[in-house]
Parts: sequence; structure tokens; C-alpha cells
Amino acid sequence: MVNPARKQREFERREEDIFDAALELFSHPNWESVTIEQIANLAGVGKGTVYKHVVSKDELLFRLTIQFYRGLLQTFQLEDLEDEDILQSFRHIFQLAFQYHLDHCEYRYIVEYTNRIDFKERADKGWHDDFMELDTAFGQWGDPLLLKAMEQGLIVQRSLDEISIGMHACFDGTVNMLWAGKDWCSHGNKEEIIVAATDFLMAGLIGHKQ
Repeated sequence: MVNPARKQREFERREEDIFDAALELFSHPNWESVTIEQIANLAGVGKGTVYKHVVSKDELLFRLTIQFYRGLLQTFQLEDLEDEDILQSFRHIFQLAFQYHLDHCEYRYIVEYTNRIDFKERADKGWHDDFMELDTAFGQWGDPLLLKAMEQGLIVQRSLDEISIGMHACFDGTVNMLWAGKDWCSHGNKEEIIVAATDFLMAGLIGHKQ
């Protein structure tokens, strides 16, 4: 009789192999032409085995996106910001997030694709729920720091939604520049882009006091 715990470990190992293979194949510009069969071959499993773990290529893309953002959240949560100056903490967080994206550029095409409106419109409701749960977790981690900074008069009073829109607009644009690599070389190297974008984010966060 097969040990249930061993069977579960084997299932999880196969799933990890499948996700690693998918990530490798999706990290190239021609990622959209990748098939489930190619993923199965690289993972060393049968095509049918892949479908025991995901129902579609879109689900693979979605789950890899969740994996990417959970890694970013964990990176934030591991930081000890208690003894840091609040504004310095924000600067550190921005630079940490930019570096995380640089260190995980293999997710570029996946993240760009799953952020598209057409993907979100056809996404399973359960996927939406997972996205919202992750978004809530980011808020629970970062919102108290923003509120504390506003209470101390370090940044201008704004709604959290307004702050989020501004930060996302600047941050996402910078990530696109960093991930584009040589296409943006005329704008400086990656380190210079991170410094310039961080300064801009900090200026927007602090705001202009009337």
C-alpha cells in the first residue's frame, strides 16, 4: 500500500518540476508559443500529468504570478524596519522591490501578461479571490507604515488609494524600464534608474506641504 504522505510528497515534487520547467520556457520572448507538451517534456513527465496539477496554460501563468508576488511579500516581511527612520524605511523598501524584480526577471513576460485586462476578464473567480487576498496581505504589511508617517507629518495626508495609484504608476513604469534592459540604456544603467526612480517616489510620497 502506498504511503499517503509519500504520495503527497511525490505530487508536490512533480508540481515543482512542472512549474520550474514552465518558468524556464516562459522566460523567453517567444513564450506565447510554448505548449503544455513542451512543458511536460522539459519537466520529464507526461502531458496528462501536467493536467493533474493545472487545468490550463492560463492557470500555470496565474499560479506563477502568485508565486512571484508572494516572494516579494515575503521579502518585505523579512525586513526589520522597527528601528529605522520611517522615510529611510520607505526608501529601503522601494530599492528592495526594484532589486527583487531585477533578480527575478525570468517572470517578466508572465507578470506583464497576467496584468493585462483581457487576462483578468477571463480569469477564474477563484483566481480573482487569490489576487485580492494577496493584495490585502500587502496592504496589511504596508498601510500601517503609511498611516504612521502621515500621523507624524512626514508625508502629506492623502487617502491610501491615492497613494497606491501614484506609487504603482511610477513603480510599474520603472520596472518596465529595468526589465527592458538594453532598450533603455540611453537613460542610464540600472543602478542609476533605480536611484532616480526611488528619489521620484520619495518626492511624490512626501508631497508638497502647503
